[in-house]
Amino acid sequence: MCLYYYKFFFVIFIAYKNENIIFANKSHKNKQYNDMSSINQIISEIAHSIKQANSIPVRRAIKLGIIHARNELIRRTYQNNNYTDKVLQQRFKLTLTDVPDGDLYGTEDLDLPRIKRTTNKVPRPVRLTNNLPFHSVRTAGVNNPIEIPFVKEASSKFYCKLPGMCPIVTYDYINEYIYINTINNEILNDLNSIIIESVFEYPHIIEIETTNEKTNIDDIDDDDEFLLPEDMINNVKKLVLETWNTNVIRDNNEIQSINLS
Repeated sequence: MCLYYYKFFFVIFIAYKNENIIFANKSHKNKQYNDMSSINQIISEIAHSIKQANSIPVRRAIKLGIIHARNELIRRTYQNNNYTDKVLQQRFKLTLTDVPDGDLYGTEDLDLPRIKRTTNKVPRPVRLTNNLPFHSVRTAGVNNPIEIPFVKEASSKFYCKLPGMCPIVTYDYINEYIYINTINNEILNDLNSIIIESVFEYPHIIEIETTNEKTNIDDIDDDDEFLLPEDMINNVKKLVLETWNTNVIRDNNEIQSINLS
């Protein structure tokens, strides 16, 4: 009889434990989807570690340090492995406008061939050692995409003269604008937008869009998710602290006590 009761209570105990484990797993999964690593969170962790959590100048300096450290680690990865991780690349759409060839002030009314230029300046990509501004500049979709190669403006005219090359569009990155040479391509003269994919210096200001939604740059702040993989966070913190400038002004909202000694 004692053995029977022992087994009965043992089974209840195991069931209770398993139920807690299940609830713990559910709680962990929910937390995993709700918690995001924002740049403000990383700033606070570093600021507390140097005991300057309330200093606005220090927090600003840490933010710049985090962005620099992230980009530096990406550059080191490319130099060592000759590639950048796909998870760090972002894609977004840019609208195009027609401008006269050369895009110089006062040439709008001249009879010059028309080329394409992005309507707004393009966010700066992380500088790599491959001499390519972006990973990909292309039209949208997977059905009939057109990849646009990078060719310097002065050499674009002669690109089609290379053996095996047909007259195709090319792009150049000048003064943070993208210029697309469509002079010899009638098919793409009506091109109104392009897709850019690359790793950018400031990933939290890239306007991501899908058929469901589009982020607005005015709604983005430092509490939103920051594109920094989990395995890079500690290395970013370490690099920021190693290069920390101790001469940054330590202003805060604390009232300084009078030294009576």
